[in-house]
Amino acid sequence: MIIPGVELFCAQELVEFRLKVLLLTHEFPPYIFGGIGTFSSELATALCRKNLEVTVVAGCPSSALARLGNKRSTVTQKPRVIRIPKIDIPPNHLWFQLMNLNGLRKLVSGFDVIHGMDSSSFPLIYLCTRMRAKPPWVVTVNTGPVSELYYAIRSIGRGGAIGDLLRYGIGFPAWDAIIRGDMKYADTIVPVSESLSTELRNSYPIDLEKVSTIHTGVDIKHLQRVAEKPLGKPDHATSKKIRLFWAGRLTWRKGIVHLLKSLSYLAHEIGFTAFELEIFGLGPLEATIRKIVSLSGLSQNVRFRGFVEYADMISSMRVNDVVCFPSLYEACPLGLIEAMALGKPVIAFDRPFSRELMGNDQDLPMAKSIEDYARNVLKLSLSVSLRDRVGERLRARARDIFDIAIIADEYSKVYQKVIVQ
Repeated sequence: MIIPGVELFCAQELVEFRLKVLLLTHEFPPYIFGGIGTFSSELATALCRKNLEVTVVAGCPSSALARLGNKRSTVTQKPRVIRIPKIDIPPNHLWFQLMNLNGLRKLVSGFDVIHGMDSSSFPLIYLCTRMRAKPPWVVTVNTGPVSELYYAIRSIGRGGAIGDLLRYGIGFPAWDAIIRGDMKYADTIVPVSESLSTELRNSYPIDLEKVSTIHTGVDIKHLQRVAEKPLGKPDHATSKKIRLFWAGRLTWRKGIVHLLKSLSYLAHEIGFTAFELEIFGLGPLEATIRKIVSLSGLSQNVRFRGFVEYADMISSMRVNDVVCFPSLYEACPLGLIEAMALGKPVIAFDRPFSRELMGNDQDLPMAKSIEDYARNVLKLSLSVSLRDRVGERLRARARDIFDIAIIADEYSKVYQKVIVQ
């Protein structure tokens, strides 16, 4: 039986109650290294739009703390951001917690849900189990430590950097312990893709009832506004060559060596040289990459842009013809989703993450080899209509699956679930 007065009372209570969420991340704009910080920012804002009260606790270089305040934004539908010290020495998320454990433990007690991003939760989550009123924890996992170590080892002798092996090799025991601690003490674990969920189940003891896969997302409307930023006249503005785009950290796992080998094959074996590649980013392989470009006779085809502001990179992505995403391993890369959201045709190798995110395209099957990749570049170079078809299909897929409003809805459901439990 429905009692109108009670129903009205409950509805009023639901309207008045605002879920208080603490988002814990060691990366957050403007102090970010990769896509995790950008995603954390856009998710926090999207949750605020859903009438959740969101506070972000984020890392900040100690030298910048004096210039920043911790006041709530005066703009509506924006999260409060609290900055605490961090140092950029791997494993970053562990030092981020150890430097701030006492303050963080006191802070979390005032929230309904704690959401840890990028393994920024353990050992703090363990200390919270000793609290009288332990708040529920949701932990997002963005990559698999076992795969990171595997590809770092595999890169040696194939153009990889010793620095990456040291980073993922020496840091692996701590990273592995963090993941195991999160899985033991979190109320819900959120892998950012089905492929990562499968990987974690194969690598770690995990309670399947605690797993809820939610993809990384982007604010597509905001991304489109950023992409419209005017650029200075690019070097290739009057060129008739196909314009290729690549962005990321210059490491072996990101596939930049494979991309250059495919372009060398395209130029010297197939005989097609009407292309220009822009490389955005820095990293330990820069000297090696420059040497490969020179030895492959591609110096007139490749331009190194280095580090640029995010808006400039997105604007450049928009004006280029094809986005190259040759990564060998990812979970749910933001750069790929951004390219899809802008309607750019993307060339990728056939990997679990690329199949999951991009879906199947009969017009442009994913590359299974260096030679396949080169042939896909050629196909897109010779056909504007193919580029348009591939780009529009990816744009629609991004809109239907990866828009930040959809992702925020899914996280809101997870928050409600852990509170009820």
